[in-house]
Amino acid sequence: MSRPHIGDVPYGQAIFSCANPGQVALTFDDGPYFWTSQIVDLLDDLNIKATFFVTGNNLDINRRIDKDQEYQYLLWRMRLSGHQIASHSWTHRHLEDIGREGRFQEMVYNEMALRTATGAPPSYMRPPYGEWRDADEMRDLGALGYHVIMYNLDTKDYKHDTERDIDVSIGRFNDALREDGHGSYIILAHDVHKWTALKLVPAMVNTIISRGYKAVTVGECLNDDEFNWYRDPFDIEH
Repeated sequence: MSRPHIGDVPYGQAIFSCANPGQVALTFDDGPYFWTSQIVDLLDDLNIKATFFVTGNNLDINRRIDKDQEYQYLLWRMRLSGHQIASHSWTHRHLEDIGREGRFQEMVYNEMALRTATGAPPSYMRPPYGEWRDADEMRDLGALGYHVIMYNLDTKDYKHDTERDIDVSIGRFNDALREDGHGSYIILAHDVHKWTALKLVPAMVNTIISRGYKAVTVGECLNDDEFNWYRDPFDIEH
């Protein structure tokens, strides 16, 4: 597969925030899972676009995205709705611990699965656990043609997945988001948690709207043409 570096967004280096003030990029890691469709339905009802960093074989180990038709349909629907589909590796391993060959396997297997599910492999990714260790890892991801997306607002929803405790994540979000609507944020949340779907996402959307922000995909918040978010699935050059 051809892996050209096109557009102005850098490859193989960590990106933490949007390019434009007044924009919020909601991002969700680790899915798809049981709660993903509920989050997508809510966002679609409000015409809000988000970015989903997909792990192809993670929590539902018997429901791989290259084999499971329900997940494939969901991912296809998400892309058709205008959400951005990005990679979070195949099995959510620590990329810094598995060497160059291991990193290539994790990323290439997931992009092939995403090509099956959505029609095209992505050019955006986030390392599992939001971690990287050295320049070698970034160089490998750049060689694979990936923009490496981090975040500057972590809801820490994975620590607070109960009906009461999720209020901590809601508070973190509300406290961090500038009230004047002029901040610029890439938000980290997870579509695999019940109370993220039931309480956190509605609360975040309400705050985004009430404070005058525009919710966008990561690609849009970096001024990247939508054409560049994915690679040509029929170009098999290496």
